Amino acid sequence: MMKSQAHWHPAATAKLPNELAGWLTDKGSLTLRLQQTGQQQFSVDLQQSGWQKPLTEEALKLEQPLHEHVYCREVILRDGDEARVFARTIVPRVSYQALQAHLHIHHLGNRSLGEILFTDPAIKRGSLEVASLRAGHSLFELAKQSGIEMDDSAIMWARRSCFYFADNSLLVCEMFLPHQDWSK
Repeated sequence: MMKSQAHWHPAATAKLPNELAGWLTDKGSLTLRLQQTGQQQFSVDLQQSGWQKPLTEEALKLEQPLHEHVYCREVILRDGDEARVFARTIVPRVSYQALQAHLHIHHLGNRSLGEILFTDPAIKRGSLEVASLRAGHSLFELAKQSGIEMDDSAIMWARRSCFYFADNSLLVCEMFLPHQDWSK
């Protein structure tokens, strides 16, 4: 099946499902909010990290050549054993060295990147964009490849934003897994 790109919209103007609207538009740390609202122990489950070609939509957002490899980190944010969010971080090659020196992104392991991004005053967040993802979207399929069980009729909402440190940037995309109670 041909994988398609998501259609991203500014979070402030998008029509969002009521139970997820607060989550998708929250400018604070998702890690902190999940820790505060979780029923069990919050954890970060590292799925993979390393160099790979970005998705087309990621390369376009970061203004990177499609063929140029980026550093990618994929994690599942969990409440106990329950998967809540699939997150993907993309760091362009031109930004990697500075961000590695400043954030140690290559050595985070099962620690949360959000804890660092939101406690460092030198890092600024760009605007939030949102998209609804369905089977066939590249990001939806990546979440399924990470072992997250979703049927092909599910809709998964996602948000993304760039973070900036000096002249360097990284893209964080967070996918809110369907069949969860997001009303808290």
